[in-house]
Amino acid sequence: MKELIEIGFKKVGEWELNNGVLICNLNNNYPSKNILYSFVCENDIKYIGKSVKSISQRLYGYRKPNKSQTTNYRINKLILEKLKNGIQIEIYLFVDNIGLNFREHKINLAAGLEDNLISEFLPKWNYLGKTIKKTKKTETKDKPNFENTNSRFIYNDNEFENNFVVALGKKYFNDGFFNVRVKHSSFFGKDLSKIKIQLGENPSNYCIGKVNRTANTNQTPRIFAGKEYKSWIQENFERGDLFHVKIIENDFIKLTKKRTPNNA
Repeated sequence: MKELIEIGFKKVGEWELNNGVLICNLNNNYPSKNILYSFVCENDIKYIGKSVKSISQRLYGYRKPNKSQTTNYRINKLILEKLKNGIQIEIYLFVDNIGLNFREHKINLAAGLEDNLISEFLPKWNYLGKTIKKTKKTETKDKPNFENTNSRFIYNDNEFENNFVVALGKKYFNDGFFNVRVKHSSFFGKDLSKIKIQLGENPSNYCIGKVNRTANTNQTPRIFAGKEYKSWIQENFERGDLFHVKIIENDFIKLTKKRTPNNA
């Protein structure tokens, strides 16, 4: 916790249970957006997150989430467990008041710090933190779970929260789009927002696609990636192949090849 304060975080409140109802008790109104926040129990950093919303707006999402809001639902359960055991959970906030710029472009300092802080502090409630701890001890092999090759997702990739794998069925192979499963929906932008799609390992090989949240009935994102993506898919894959999606940011993803069902 001392390290957070040195970076610029300050305590702004705590989580409480009021007649069994989870509430976030903030000591003031904090309207700033593009923030970092942290949950701390007994001087132990449990979670670090970033948000383009204000702190009160973001924390509201943890109060009564439904199961489709995967991260909110998971953190809600962890918060409740601590509070029911009489353990206080403090809320810390970092606001970017520095205003860094690069060639007249404003730098989102909160977004840039998040991954570094998670890697450094390894908060137990961040999946990335758990993964880093795990990989420091031993390397694990992928355990594929193949089903029907025409299904949208036929690979259960739980090693990272921000990774998933897509199977190239007929439509995905021919029509230049793919869907995102519910678990990862919150990582993507709003309807009709643009998204940068890196095609393979070369950072200079990318295209600009679009997030559509109306094509699927449950409003999960459908990524329309365009002609460059379609050409890359058809030049480098065959029907039934898998590609791996890594979510860098909510407007930036990287696609790489996974093994095919025949080679699994």
